[in-house]
This record gives sequence, structure tokens and C-alpha cells, in this order.
Amino acid sequence: MAEVKTAFNASCSNCGLQKICFPTGLDKEEMNRLDAIVQRKAPLQKNQALFSAGDKFSSLYAIRAGVIKVFSFSDTGEEIIHGFYLPGDVVGIDALSSKTHLFNATALDVTSVCTLPFEELSELSNNIPHLSSQVLSIMSKEVVEGRLHSELLTKKNADQRIAQFIWSMADRYRSRGYHYLEFRLSILHRDVATYLGLTPETVSRILAKLHNDEVVTWKKKEVSIHDEVALRALAGLSENELLSNYKVL
Repeated sequence: MAEVKTAFNASCSNCGLQKICFPTGLDKEEMNRLDAIVQRKAPLQKNQALFSAGDKFSSLYAIRAGVIKVFSFSDTGEEIIHGFYLPGDVVGIDALSSKTHLFNATALDVTSVCTLPFEELSELSNNIPHLSSQVLSIMSKEVVEGRLHSELLTKKNADQRIAQFIWSMADRYRSRGYHYLEFRLSILHRDVATYLGLTPETVSRILAKLHNDEVVTWKKKEVSIHDEVALRALAGLSENELLSNYKVL
């Protein structure tokens, strides 16, 4: 019986995310070699774990659809959110050195991922220079994102944090060729509050103000940006910052 092709088992060459995922810069033959090691399974369901802290590291995961939250817990049991990953992003980099996952990764919605066994990926990278460069680029991206988040928490006020977070999500969707002024975002407001170091009440108040000012509406899982210029101005981002900061997101 012929294999049924679906959105989550299509080959790398037929994937709309190939320009921002691992296949970047690969020719057709190289892409086919990469595709041969990729494992595609049924999508994760909402709140299903991709991996947990303490799990043995074996693979990297490229997101095809959905959203993944990466988080850990403090010594007192408080949740610490390290990031939200969208289609085209790669998770699991944190375990490269220790060979053990340090964080938890959970699907916030129905989420499809491509599993790339790291041992096979490493062997393939030795023979495909572009692939090796892409792995290094993904590692660099993780470092930069961590520094940008630290800067966001230390240098921005609450309104700027919310505005910059929404704009960063929109800009990431735009870079992937999706609609960015209206999009679905399966991230709870309380998770945004935790990530940005704010209270849920503060997030709700600022989102209500943005809605009343006709800048942004974020209700349930739907985000609508009504005034892109105002949102970017509120985020406190200059054109140079937009180009330098968000091209890595």
C-alpha cells in the first residue's frame, strides 16, 4: 500500500519551511540525504511532552506546525519559561554538551515535529558543509535569543515587554511567509506573564489598553495587529534594532 502523504510526513524538499530550517543552502541530493535520516511521527497533542528534564539526549527536533514551550522549575517549584518555539525552529540544542536534557518541552497545541537523530546528523554534517554551518547557526541563535531575553527583562518596562513580545511573534511569522498581522498564537497570557517577569494582572491590563487604543487585539488564541507602526514604537524598537534583533528569532 502506498504511503499516504500528509502535512507532517512530507519530505524536506516539499516542506514550506525548508528555507529557514535545516535544509537551508542544500542542493537536491544533499536534501535527499538529510531527508533519509529524518523521522516523522504522529503530531503531539496539546500538553504532551516532547522531552523532559533528565531525559537522555538523542535527537534535535524541528517544528513543522504548532508551538513548543521550553521550561524548567526553580528550587521552590516555580515555573521558569525559557522560550516559545514556532514552525521552523529547532529545539533540543540545550542538551548537546551534557547529553541530557536540562529543560522540559511541551506542546501548547497540536504540534508536528521532525526528529533528527543527532549521531546520524553529525555524520551527515561532516560530509555536507552547508549542513554543518546550519547546525552552528542554530546554536548561535540560541545564545543570541537568551541574551535578548535578558536584555528585555532588565531594560524594558512592562508596556514595552508586552509590545516587543507580540511584535517578535508577528515578525517570526512574517519571516516564515505567514500572515503576521493576524495569526493564531496558542500561548496562554499567564505563560507570557511568567516569561516576561510580569503578573497576569499586568498583562491583562496592558492587553486591554492595547485593544482600546486599537493597536492590538489578543483574545483567546487569535492575535490581530491593527496598527503595526504604533506597536513597534511602543516596543521601543528602532529600525536598526528590528533588523538586528529579530532576524535571529
